[in-house]
This record gives sequence, C-alpha cells and structure tokens, in this order.
Amino acid sequence: MNQGIEIVTSESEQILSNVKKQVFATVIANIVIFSHGCCVGWVSPALPVLLSDDTPITTGPISNEQLSWVGSMSNFGSICGTFIFGTLTAFLGSKRSMIFLAFPQIIFWLLILFGDTYYHIIIGRLAAGISGGGIQTGVVLFVAEISNNNIRGRLGSFTPLIRNIGLLIGFFVGGVVRYEYRPYVFISLPIIYLIWLFYLPNTPQYYLKNADFDRAEKALMFYKNCDGNNDREKTHLNAEMERLKLIDDEQKNSPKIQMNDFCNRMALKGVIVSVAVSWLCQMTGGSTFTNYASFMFEKSGTSLGIHISSIILAVAQIVGGLISTQLGDTFGRKTTLNISLLGSAGGLFTFATFMYLHHIGYDLSNFLWIPVTSLSLIIFISYAGIQALINTCVVECFSPKIRTIGMIFYSFCLNGIAFGVDKTFPILLEIIGMHSVMLIMAINCCLGIVFIAFMKETKGQSIDTMDTTSETKSPANNEQNKA
Repeated sequence: MNQGIEIVTSESEQILSNVKKQVFATVIANIVIFSHGCCVGWVSPALPVLLSDDTPITTGPISNEQLSWVGSMSNFGSICGTFIFGTLTAFLGSKRSMIFLAFPQIIFWLLILFGDTYYHIIIGRLAAGISGGGIQTGVVLFVAEISNNNIRGRLGSFTPLIRNIGLLIGFFVGGVVRYEYRPYVFISLPIIYLIWLFYLPNTPQYYLKNADFDRAEKALMFYKNCDGNNDREKTHLNAEMERLKLIDDEQKNSPKIQMNDFCNRMALKGVIVSVAVSWLCQMTGGSTFTNYASFMFEKSGTSLGIHISSIILAVAQIVGGLISTQLGDTFGRKTTLNISLLGSAGGLFTFATFMYLHHIGYDLSNFLWIPVTSLSLIIFISYAGIQALINTCVVECFSPKIRTIGMIFYSFCLNGIAFGVDKTFPILLEIIGMHSVMLIMAINCCLGIVFIAFMKETKGQSIDTMDTTSETKSPANNEQNKA
C-alpha cells in the first residue's frame, strides 16, 4: 500500500508541479530570517561606538565584562526561543507560531532606538536571540511541510544563505550609517513580514492533526497552486491528501517514547556527537568571530579598516555557505569535516602567530593584510564545512523515534556552548591575549580531526536505516544470543 502511495505521490508532484506559491511562501518566511541576520549584524559595527568615550548610552563606555554580555546574550535568547517556539508550534502550528517571530525583533530595534542604557541593549539582544531560536524550529518546519519533495532541499537551503546576507547588510549599514539612525533602516522588515504572513494559510499537516479536513484540503490546494477543476488534477490532489492522512495516522498511532529508547548505543552516540560538534563549531569561529569582528580587527590593526574587513568576513561566510552542499555531497561527511577543521586550524595558527609577534613588539606594518586574510579563510572554510554539515551529522545519529527530542537536545547544546564561548571570549582576550585564545581554538580543531576519525561515513545512506543494529535488542534477541 505504501509503495502504491509513493508511486502516486511521484506522479502527483509532476502534475502539481507549479510551485510558485511554495516559493512565494518561502520568500515571505525568509524575510524574518533576513531581518534576524540584520539584528546579528548590528553588533559588530556597534561595538566601537559603545566602547568609545562618545558612546550614545548614558551609562558610559561599556566595560569588558559588559561587552561579553552584549556579545553572548543573543545565544541565551536562542535557548529560550527554541523551547518557547517549540511549544507554540506544537499547539498553534508552524505558520501561526511564526507570527510571534516578528515581535522580539521589533522590540530589539525599539530598544536600540529609544533605549539609552547598557541594560536596554542587553534586553534587546535577548529578544533578538529568542526570535533566532524560534527560526530554528518554526520556519524550518514550515518550509519543510509546504514543499514538494523535489524542491524541499533547495527551498530549505535559503535559510542560512538569507541569514548571512542579512548579516552582510547589517555590517554594511553599520559602516556607513550613524549609530542612532540604524534602527530606522531595519525596523520595517519584521512589520513587512507580518503583513505578508497573514496572507498565507497554515500547513495541511497542522489542519489534519486537528481533524480539520476542509481547511487541510484548501491549504493543500493553495500550496500546490491548483483548484482541482480538471479530473486528472483532482485525482492526484486527492492522492496527495490521502498520503498526508496516512502519515498523520501513523504518527498518532506510533508507540510512545520510553526510557529504553534513550538507553542504547545509537542514542548515546547522538548525545556525544551533539556535544562534540557543537563545541567544534564554536572552535572554528562560529558566532564568536561574527559578533566580535570589528573588535578583533581593531586589536589586530588591519590595514583595510575595521568595517571593510568585517564586510569581507561576511562575504566569505556567504561564499562558504554557497559551496557547502557541493562539498558534502562530493567528498562525503568525514572528508569535508576534516578539510574544514584542518583549514580552520591553519588559519587560527596563522592569526595566533601574527598576534603573538604583534604582542612582543615586532614591526608587522608590511603584513597587516594577514588578519583579514586568515580570519576570512577561517570563516569561509568553516561555513563551507562544519557549520553547514553540523545539522546533518547530528540528525543522522539519532533514531527516528527519538530524533525530535534529540534535535532539541542538540539545539540546547549548540546555543549553550555558543553562549559560554561568546561570554568568555573578550574576558580571555584581556587575561591571556588574543594569540593564546587563537592557539587554544586551533588545538581544539586538531583534536576535532581525531574525533571525526571515529565517526561513521553516512554519505548516500538512508536516514531511516543507518545504524539500526545499534538499537536496543529485544528480549527475544537477547535470549537467542545467550543460546
């Protein structure tokens, strides 16, 4: 029966091939992602202003301790946002929960615009982070549910690209627009997103979950961009509806998760990989270099200026993200991760050497191109490899039954570690110097290569069949093994 449905589904996607409204809905969803990228991109160019004697906040120039909170608070907000929007999505559906993504961003820009103390900035960064955490759950699920199988990957790949473009625009505007006027440039984005979002219906899967079959059919017709007027189109539309009903019934009748599901080799592997790759992700730069780009370039004395250097860094991030899928599919997971970690380690060692020579007083006036070159290499190769593959690596390590819970745990690890690294980064720079911090990160990347050697290559394997032998054996199997 399932094979018959799959065959009809393949034919259905050929008939219902007009995906204009799926693309349109994805574009609307990506407005809030672009806006979030601009919120993230606000930080780096704002730091020189906040650290200067001419700071616009009444509490005076921010201290190194306060700087660490400005840089890290967004990650703490992401932890909160993951759980908040995970709950909202479960009760309201992905589309309705996405409505609330706009409000934390509006709060962020209003606090930057009208707030005049350091605490307004911290609260604003927390709000922006909550929106970012919600994007990881609501928007990704929404795009996956409305998309045809043959374009789901392409539509889903827009998410990191659009965020990185927003980051680039945030860096650019921060370099050419005065601090107090920057919120005026961006505050309209979440409002535009809200207006267009109300045009979209919720997903068919949400309506089926609530047994609202009429709305589910209307939503399916909307996203398939058809009205079912001709018989052939109506037949395939009904087949797609039956397929979604079957999936919904299977999910409702699936056995409940038990403690034994977490007490097996594959679950333990998923936990270890989640923690390890989340840590390695930050050791290759991650959000740290993005948040503190201008601060790092100012300390290194780059010849291009801190704002131009930051923009080059953002461009490297975009280019790395664009080629990430080709690298993963061509070389496989392990090889791509090793290339990414090795390249990041090389860039970090180079930058550490430069900063050490700068620290002990060598004349490096002829080598001031090294900071922007080495950091751009790190960001490029990081986002072409580990930053892009991290989600895939983790999801492949959890069995289908506990995959949702596993991904929530992974999201907590990723944002929690990012918060810790971003919080301690400027403090460590002051205590042990940038050269020492870069050296520590480079050593961690090298240790990561050793860890990757023990991972299994999963390129080309079905996500639902890999490592099934690692699952907990049944009592009957255990008795058979004893015999």
